[in-house]
Amino acid sequence: MQALRDKFRTAPATATLAAVCVAVFALEYFLLVTGRAQLLGFLALSGDGLASGRWWTLVTHLFVHANLLHLVVNVAGLWFMGPEVEAMLGRVRFTVLYLASGVAGGILQTIFSAPSSELVGASGSVCGILLSFTTAYPEMPLRALLFFILPVRMKAKTLGRGLIVFSAACAALRLFPQLGHLAHLGGALTGALLTRLWLPSLPRLRPLASLSPADRVVESDDLLRRLSEEGIESFSREEQRRLEQLSERPRPRSGGRW
Repeated sequence: MQALRDKFRTAPATATLAAVCVAVFALEYFLLVTGRAQLLGFLALSGDGLASGRWWTLVTHLFVHANLLHLVVNVAGLWFMGPEVEAMLGRVRFTVLYLASGVAGGILQTIFSAPSSELVGASGSVCGILLSFTTAYPEMPLRALLFFILPVRMKAKTLGRGLIVFSAACAALRLFPQLGHLAHLGGALTGALLTRLWLPSLPRLRPLASLSPADRVVESDDLLRRLSEEGIESFSREEQRRLEQLSERPRPRSGGRW
């Protein structure tokens, strides 16, 4: 519970979006067991729905999920990648990125799908967040699970480009047709484009996970020195969040162990 409260404090947009996805899924389950599942059709995105005037589904479909696994995968991606991107962009731009990536992906998927085909899920938004990170930190070494099974190490830009190529190839070859590959592709490209537009105006720090214990101590001391000399008003939102994160981590004891 403490970790959940910390997430709402340090990454409020990420935590709120994840909470909305979970709450909507709980509503889905309630409607299903009470025999009113047809109401969910008013939240899913489809060509027929747009033609009949249900424009709100461009946004609402981002918070509806087909099953528990679908929800877990998307919320996990948002939960673990979102805080770093939110710290970099700020909560307003992060929320814009989430919505714009999801809407763009949804439109692209709908254009090339049957009018009656319904699209749900936050996958396009999560892909946009992932590409935002890999665009901002292209040389960052990452460890990813290939096909969710094989652990591999790669640079962030390799992961980002791989996602784009994989989504485009699967869409062109009609592989795994139950997945919204064009939604993933549209979301990823939108996330990368918005981040490139915003990067020149963004103060950026290296992601905390990439810092060694010694680097964390050096950065913490530097931030504390600035705090005492210049005050909290001189800090960007990203720097304020980083100071909170560093202050919650124990400093190395003698011998250099955590």
